Amino acid sequence: MPDWSFYGRDRPLAELRKIIREPHWFFCRVAGRRRIGKTTLLRELALTTPALSDPLGGKLLYMQVPDSDERDVAATFRRQLEESEITGVQALAPAVKDFASLAGAIGTVCRSGVVVVLDEFQYFTRAKMRPFNSFLQAEVDALRFDNPKQGGLFVLGSLQSEMNALLEDKAAPLFGRITHRLDLDHWDFADLLSVFSSQNIGAPTQWLTLWTFFEGVPKFYHDAYVQGLFQVPAAQFTQELLKTMFVSSSSPLAEEADTWFLRELRGKAVSVLHYLAEHPGCSHGDLVAALNDPSEPSALGSNLLRLVNNYAMVDKLQPVFADSKSRNARYYIADNFLQAWLAVAKPARETARMQPVAKALALATARLQGLEGFAFEKLVRKLHLECSQKGKGDFELTRLNLGYWNRARNPNQNIEIDLVALDESSKKIRFGSCKRSESGHDRTALAKFERHIEGFLATKEYRHLQAWEHEKVLFSPAFAKDSRKALQAGGFGCRDLTDYAQFFQ
Repeated sequence: MPDWSFYGRDRPLAELRKIIREPHWFFCRVAGRRRIGKTTLLRELALTTPALSDPLGGKLLYMQVPDSDERDVAATFRRQLEESEITGVQALAPAVKDFASLAGAIGTVCRSGVVVVLDEFQYFTRAKMRPFNSFLQAEVDALRFDNPKQGGLFVLGSLQSEMNALLEDKAAPLFGRITHRLDLDHWDFADLLSVFSSQNIGAPTQWLTLWTFFEGVPKFYHDAYVQGLFQVPAAQFTQELLKTMFVSSSSPLAEEADTWFLRELRGKAVSVLHYLAEHPGCSHGDLVAALNDPSEPSALGSNLLRLVNNYAMVDKLQPVFADSKSRNARYYIADNFLQAWLAVAKPARETARMQPVAKALALATARLQGLEGFAFEKLVRKLHLECSQKGKGDFELTRLNLGYWNRARNPNQNIEIDLVALDESSKKIRFGSCKRSESGHDRTALAKFERHIEGFLATKEYRHLQAWEHEKVLFSPAFAKDSRKALQAGGFGCRDLTDYAQFFQ
C-alpha cells in the first residue's frame, strides 16, 4: 500500500512561513471547520521549518485546550511546559496554577522567541473559561508594545461564530489584537488529484463518491486510507466505503456527525437539517409547509437563521443575477459529509442494526445515487471557480456562477439550468447541464435543456444576452468516446472529471 503523505496546502504553508520569518511578534488566528487539517498544517510547519523543528533549538510549544475549567486548562499547559525540551521553559511550570499565571507564562515564553500554539481556542467562549481572555489580552498588549523580534501566538479554532466572538466582536477583550488571519478551507480539486494519483484511485466514479462523502476534508481521506479503502476495486468501492467507514461496528466515522456537528443542536434545528438532507434545494416555502408549528411561529425562522449565519451549516443560495432579497432562494446543507451522513450513512447504519447488512447497503447505495447527482452539480460549479482562479481550464469567469431557476406562476414556464457561467469581458455565456451518468443526457434531457436556455434568453431581464456567444456544455463524471462524439455532433460540448484532471496537470 502506498505511503500517506502531506498533500497540498502550499499557499497556507507559504503564508505561515512568511509570518514566522517576519522580525516581530505575531498573533495569528487559524480558523476552519473540524477535521480540515489545522493541527496537521501547524505540525507540517514545525517539521519543515528549522527554527521550529531543530531538536536542540526548536521553539514551538503546543497545547490542545480541554473543554473543561480553569484548573484543568492550567494543568494541561503546565504539563506541556514540564515535557518541553526548550531551554528555560520547564522552570516556568510550577507557577502555572490558574488563568492569570497561564497567560503570564505564555507572555514569558513568547518573549524568549517561542511560538505558542493554542488549539481548540474556541472553548474560551465557555462561561467557566471566558476570564482567560482578559488575562491574555493584558499579555498580548504588553507583547505588542515590547515587540520581540521572534516568537508569536497561533490560536486554532473550528467554529467560526465562536472564534469571531472571541477575536472579532468589538466587546471582546481580544478585539483588534490579531495581526494575521488564515482561514483554512477544504482541499481543492488539484489537491485531491494528488491524493488520487498517489493512492492509485483512477476511476472518476470513485472520485465523485469520495467527494460526495468527504469533499476536501483531509482527516476523512486519511481515515479511509488507514482502513485500506483505497485498495478496493472500483466495482466494490461504494458498498465497501459505506460498510467500512459507517456501518460496521468499528467504523471510524460512525459517530463523527453526531459528535462534532449535531451535539449542540436540539429540536427544530435538527428537524430542519433532516428535512434538507432529504430535500436538498428546497425553498423557504417548502420548509414552512413541512416544519412550521403554529404554536411556535417564529421557531422555524430563528433556527434556520442560526443554521445559516451562526453555524454555517446551511447554505442559502440565490440564482445567478438575483439580489439578496429574491424569494427564489434555495437551501442546502453546506457540508458534504453532514449531508451524506443524514441522507445515506446514518439510515444505513440504523437499518443494519435489525436487518442484514447486505440489505442496508443496497438501500443506501440507491439513495447515494440520487445524492451524487446534487454533489456533482456542486463539484462542477466549484471546478469552474477553481480553474478560473488558477488560470486553467477552458472558461474564464468574471462573476461567481450558480445555476438559474425561477418561480413562474405557470409551471410550464419554469426554467431550471444547472450552471450559468459568465465571461463578461469576452461576452460569452456558458449553460451547463449536469448528470451523474452520461446516459442521463438522453434526447428528452437535451431537448429540455435547450428549451430552458431559450426560455432564459427570452426573459425581459436577460434578453440582452442573446447577442453573446453561447456555449451548451454537458457534464458527467465520465464520457465514453462514442457518446462524446455523438453529443458533440449535436452541438454540445462535453466535460468530465478526467478533462478537469488534465487541466491541472
